Amino acid sequence: MGKLKFLFFILIISFYSVSAQNFKKHKVEKGETIYSIAKKYNVAESDIFKLNPKVKDKALQINAILKIPNGKSTTSKDNPESYEVQKGDTFYGIAKKFNISVNNIKKFNSNLDPNDLKVGQKIFLKEQKKETPTKVIVVEETANEEEDDTQAEDLIHVVKKGETLYKIAHKYQTTIQNIKDLNPSMGKTLPANYQLVIKKGIAVDNEVVEVVAVNEDEISDIKEISSSALSKADLLIEKASEYLGTRYRSGGTTTAGFDCSGLMCTTFREIDFTLPRTSGSQATIGSKVKKRQAQKGDLIFFATNRRKTISHVGMITEVDGDEIKFIHSSTSSGVIISSIKEPYYAKRFVQINRVLD
Repeated sequence: MGKLKFLFFILIISFYSVSAQNFKKHKVEKGETIYSIAKKYNVAESDIFKLNPKVKDKALQINAILKIPNGKSTTSKDNPESYEVQKGDTFYGIAKKFNISVNNIKKFNSNLDPNDLKVGQKIFLKEQKKETPTKVIVVEETANEEEDDTQAEDLIHVVKKGETLYKIAHKYQTTIQNIKDLNPSMGKTLPANYQLVIKKGIAVDNEVVEVVAVNEDEISDIKEISSSALSKADLLIEKASEYLGTRYRSGGTTTAGFDCSGLMCTTFREIDFTLPRTSGSQATIGSKVKKRQAQKGDLIFFATNRRKTISHVGMITEVDGDEIKFIHSSTSSGVIISSIKEPYYAKRFVQINRVLD
């Protein structure tokens, strides 16, 4: 009996000894997020949260000590080799479903365009034998010239309560079938505030948002951005950075070319977030933020046309003191990173909106 107790005691000690070795410690540095730390150690964010439940949905504190699971994520080991794309799937949604990183999905499926997934396509969830080479991204400097995405924007009609397709078609002198063809995702009913595309690729003067000088004293302080929102911002910045160097294309929303609002729409689609199609409409989404409270992932707006209306948008990638850097699609240089300290953008700055929560 004594020997059995002794063996049981040894097993308990061994179990705790092994368990104690299942994680390492990480000291949080300035600017780090759960997403960036998970990426650094090649583990899932959910694994970090399991070991550190108190940091979930809270901003990370500098010098805080986090427990990091050893090795790769323990939650994805039972995943199947592959997955068949379903209607509405995105890399972000698939990664969330199988608790693996979007980076790994891209790495395992380098031959697929994440913006052109087709139902039935095979997505590898584990690394195959062939390794994917690392892509080198070159960041260009900005060009100081007027940009205006209104010249290629769609004519959008915001549905009012009680409106019918017949009434809307009559108003714009078009047909019901044309409206249906331009809005394939439209349901049988028209909910209020639904945005209908009426015509493609035209300027819409009566839809442009008039710029009102933003008085920051009238903007309320906003609560600190959550760690989950910062993780999404990191993902969005990484996604948008893949397009650096892509040429400007009026009305463009693909790697064949982007206009400024098209770049934002395509980028945010990565996290299943649908933005309105124009910069003026995007300026109405979320909450206005003071410059000193700006965070990466926030949208930043400018009045770059002669009408002094919101006509250009970018996404903030870095905040360093009073300098704000943002990624956007410039008419002359395509997708680049610029600074609000550049005189051209400093004079035309309008507002910053937070859309992530």
